[in-house]
Amino acid sequence: MFKKIVSIAASAAVVAGVLLAAPAQAAGVSIKGSGSSFANNAMQACLGAYTNNTVTYTSTGSGTGKNNFAAGTYDFAATDSLYSATPYPTGTYVTVPLLGGPVAFAYTAAKVADGLNLTAQNISDIYTGRVTKWNDASIKANNAKIALPNKSIKVFYRSGSSGTNENISNYLAQNLPGQGWVKSSTWSTAISAARPFTKDAQGNDTTTRADVVGTGLGTSALVSGTLEDTLNGFGYFDLSDAITADVSIAKLQNKAGAFIAPTASAAAKFINAQSIITNGTDATNGTLSIDFTKSVSGAYQLSIVTYGVAPRYVPTASAKVSTNASKLAVGDFFKYVVSSCIPAKAASLGYVALGGALKTSALNQIKTIG
Repeated sequence: MFKKIVSIAASAAVVAGVLLAAPAQAAGVSIKGSGSSFANNAMQACLGAYTNNTVTYTSTGSGTGKNNFAAGTYDFAATDSLYSATPYPTGTYVTVPLLGGPVAFAYTAAKVADGLNLTAQNISDIYTGRVTKWNDASIKANNAKIALPNKSIKVFYRSGSSGTNENISNYLAQNLPGQGWVKSSTWSTAISAARPFTKDAQGNDTTTRADVVGTGLGTSALVSGTLEDTLNGFGYFDLSDAITADVSIAKLQNKAGAFIAPTASAAAKFINAQSIITNGTDATNGTLSIDFTKSVSGAYQLSIVTYGVAPRYVPTASAKVSTNASKLAVGDFFKYVVSSCIPAKAASLGYVALGGALKTSALNQIKTIG
């Protein structure tokens, strides 16, 4: 029922977005961004309805988006993770929360509808190859009333540098300490230490990073599209792609012990309970320090934030404000996303609008763009 209701709403939103985008006559300057495929559906909906300037956005994955912005070839990036390694952008930049949402685990197990109960351990076991069949005892333990097929699980993951990967691996590292998971945007790096290594006669590990379980695909849309065409498949992507694809959506156990579906409202509860960084650097202030072990009643435990990255203007004695039209246009678009577009479209698309202190902080950060 959850899937049907949200799918209808999402379909209506897509139609509405097309109708809005078609007659929109943009003015001003042209700017372009790239990055997060997790946020792509939201970005496309927003730029289609935005009329102050012309905006284009390419879904490349967070890592490529950050690299494009650092290289100066794009006006802004959207990313589900912060800069943590070179290349960094030249000059000062600002990282602005734009929207949030749940990372959904989806599947096409034969005759299994929405609502399969999964734990962090289940997720880890599937991706490390410890569990290979849908009817494994560890999955059956929390799904006693579901007839699980005796079929192999066909696993899909995000290849390349992905902010979704970084958040999932961070979630697993925090919730399964001691099992080897490390936070990384590259899936092979994240999973390498958590794999059930085999040993040779001398007791040395013989499994390498190349031995990643499953098939890697470049964007959330590619994972969702491939999964819906694959019987007995399993993968992860944004809720927006999940509810428009012909897949079933899992519930994830939260720290309060409840199995929760990845809805916008459940994600909002988790995101709103996180701490805003206020004593960091210019590039991190206003972002969230996400505690994936935080117990929040009714919350979906794997909920994340997409950030916009843009140039920060540093006033001088002779120039108090920026006059760079393209950079100011990025700020105007970000303000539209945070203040108008996402609050209006988030629920139907499967995202979370910023609220309270996080929204106030984001709008203050946007004022520094230029």
